[in-house]
Amino acid sequence: MAAWYGRGKTGTRAVVLAGAFACLLSMPPAGRADSGPEPVDPTRSQACIDMASDFADQDTPRGPDADDVAAAGIDGAIVGGLAGRDRFGTGWSPGGAARGARTAGGIVALQGLGRVDVEAWQAAFDKAYAACMAGEPRPLTRRERCRSTGIVVGGGQQGGVGVSSRRDCD
Repeated sequence: MAAWYGRGKTGTRAVVLAGAFACLLSMPPAGRADSGPEPVDPTRSQACIDMASDFADQDTPRGPDADDVAAAGIDGAIVGGLAGRDRFGTGWSPGGAARGARTAGGIVALQGLGRVDVEAWQAAFDKAYAACMAGEPRPLTRRERCRSTGIVVGGGQQGGVGVSSRRDCD
């Protein structure tokens, strides 16, 4: 047994024993040890999960991305215009371009009907869940935050000017 820490060196034995004793002294007592996170009330946690899910469902935009639909419409117009035939059987076809744009844009719009931006949904859920667990009121949805206000200056036939603003919108 004495072979692993040096043969015949009594000073090495003392160093090893002193190191082991120092490690034991540096450990915290059992009463002061960290037992992990504080317990969470399961009924409150489930209520917060339900509320945060409802909030994220209401706050997150759904449906096709307008940029994707527009890009597909442009691509469809180009393909349809080049592949279609005009009245003379050659060249660019305005009718083919219109059909291609409608077809490609429609396909992308149908593909995106159930689309939800997962990152935006998760961010909305996290915000509402943190507020609920802290005992704060539910955050306002995008629709509740972005109420439009408008005033009209002038009136009647004098050509009033309408001004509107959307505050606190992101």
